[in-house]
Amino acid sequence: MTTHDTTFGADVRSDDGRTFAAATERLSPGDLAVIESDHEALLAQVRSRSGSPALAAGVVLGHLSDGRLVRPQGRDLLEQATIRPANREEAEQLQAATRATMDVGTWQLGAAEATLRLRPAGFARHTFVCGQSGSGKTYALGVLLERLLLQTDLRMAVFDPNADFVHLGSTLPGVAEEDARRIAEREVKVLRSDSTRTEGAEPLRMRFRTMTRQAQAATLQLDPVHDQDEYNAFISFLTQIGPTTEMGAMLAALRSGTPGQQSLARRMENLGMLEWQVWARDLPSAADVVTGGNGVTVMDLGGFGDPAEPPALSLDMVENLWAQRQTRTPTLIVVDEAHNLCPAEPVGPVQKALVDRFIQIAGEGRKYGLWLLLSTQRPSKLHPQVLSQCDNLVLMRMNSPGDVAELADVFGFAPPSMIAAAPQFVQGEALVAGGFVPRPAFIRMGGRLTRQGGSDVSVPVG
Repeated sequence: MTTHDTTFGADVRSDDGRTFAAATERLSPGDLAVIESDHEALLAQVRSRSGSPALAAGVVLGHLSDGRLVRPQGRDLLEQATIRPANREEAEQLQAATRATMDVGTWQLGAAEATLRLRPAGFARHTFVCGQSGSGKTYALGVLLERLLLQTDLRMAVFDPNADFVHLGSTLPGVAEEDARRIAEREVKVLRSDSTRTEGAEPLRMRFRTMTRQAQAATLQLDPVHDQDEYNAFISFLTQIGPTTEMGAMLAALRSGTPGQQSLARRMENLGMLEWQVWARDLPSAADVVTGGNGVTVMDLGGFGDPAEPPALSLDMVENLWAQRQTRTPTLIVVDEAHNLCPAEPVGPVQKALVDRFIQIAGEGRKYGLWLLLSTQRPSKLHPQVLSQCDNLVLMRMNSPGDVAELADVFGFAPPSMIAAAPQFVQGEALVAGGFVPRPAFIRMGGRLTRQGGSDVSVPVG
């Protein structure tokens, strides 16, 4: 590591060789720094600053040797040491040493800037993206997905409620030829309802007969205890029909069956299930598309006539991915506006079944290669048992003091003083922390490579 001018030097002390404190006004929480003594230079990061005169405190990361970050060993490393801000070259060396190769934006180091790169391997854990309306959250999620397309072969299932990612496979003019070719090779499939389907999109469908028993019962709002007769008629009926029998044929057979079956038919009619456009009939279901390959599938959940259709389809998809977990196919389950599918307080049997499965994936999915990437406006909207399992954080502007406090409590790996900066972020700025980034960092998100699908509605001006 190159020695630089140390006129910025400040008295640095350490009791253990792993943490430090320095009297300085010019280093702030999140800043990458270099502690220099006569015999070595150590990378460090400021985690807090307090008092007057200011005292900056943080962690000693180690020194770079042969492309590796070597952790400090001794207790008396910092005698007669000074501290200064790290420069771009040193930030790049740190990222190279930690195998961070995924360019997502600009690292705001304090006195300098560098390209911030994430660790692709760090997405083998659950990730939470959070930011209030207007913070740039959906844009940032698009940046992450594009870079994952470029640098990984992850199978991805994207639940897209607002058609924001339906152009994920189409690069913008001016994108580097190599990047455009790589994204095209991933062959992003877009599934949409009949009312929103455009050229190049495929139908978004589900097949009732191949759903799991629990998912079928949830869709029918059947409880095995409170609806004993209908539930018994239901499971008996399933043994009498073939695996390709569709809703219309099922309903016709139930109407002419036993009293319990006739009651079940009335339930389906009352729920309006025969009119749902989501049924696959002779088309592939979304679960067939996603689990039948290792590609990237965007499911536009908008445009259905009955609000019960998108959650039922989502439940079918998540259940199928879980049922095939033993294949250990590395899969990223991306849920934008995740509070719709995994709310803190689920309502109704389908939503409750969805939340139960997300909780199970959050707790056990990593060993099967099932990882969550969840995005929402507020942490309190997401079920706490899922939120607490997220090991990566992308935090954008957040004005609510309660939300900021909750995030600091849940994500202990992110310095509270850095989380506290969230109300001051401008659009496109974020804090990234966790296993997918070398160190917690303030970032300005980079440019998109593909066109964002959705957009806000502007106020008409006369």
